[in-house]
Amino acid sequence: MDTRNQRTPPDYDSGPDSHGKERGLGTWVVRNRWLLVRLFIVMVFTFGASTTAANFSYGLEGEPVVLSTEQLNEGELPPGLQRGDYVEVTGTPDFGPDPDRPRIGVSSRYEASYFYFGLEETGDNLLIQTAQTPPDVSKTDEQVFRGKLSTVGTVIFHDTTQRGLEVAGLPNDESTPVIETGDTPEYYRQIFPAYSSIIGLWLLSVGWLVWKKNKPILGL
Repeated sequence: MDTRNQRTPPDYDSGPDSHGKERGLGTWVVRNRWLLVRLFIVMVFTFGASTTAANFSYGLEGEPVVLSTEQLNEGELPPGLQRGDYVEVTGTPDFGPDPDRPRIGVSSRYEASYFYFGLEETGDNLLIQTAQTPPDVSKTDEQVFRGKLSTVGTVIFHDTTQRGLEVAGLPNDESTPVIETGDTPEYYRQIFPAYSSIIGLWLLSVGWLVWKKNKPILGL
């Protein structure tokens, strides 16, 4: 018979568990810190890839959908046309040196400027947007405008745009169609190599995340 004292001394440390392994989420985080780093990288590139995919798709569009001034004045767009589609309209810019004519609305923020004006044929039913460079007020003849279909409510710098349109005496109803002439498929096709790089990096980050083995959470 073993007569030795079976009580555990007060200063005795048997370890985290019978197998000498620590348990818990905190320990798992420490042991898998590189997994968290990889997850963060995947999230960053996923956000970039999601935005890039939309622009990549838009860059593949062919000929624009032609909008007639009659359709715009009646508030009827071609069936199936959606915001973000590539469109075209022909009209006469409604601006000039005469102070009685509508002026050009300006929306500027973060060193980026956008300019808005209407067409004589469509009145308050359509706005044309140009980016960075103001329109040439000396060119008042009929022109063809191509770009991405948007609305006053969805254009960049919403609040600043509202104030700029109001000051210029232009329509600021959020449902008013806007053609963003700076956004054309031709422009996005020029930067396809950059988009391809972003998508490629996203695929590599996902592959790196899946390929590396990660330690399980113990005790949970």
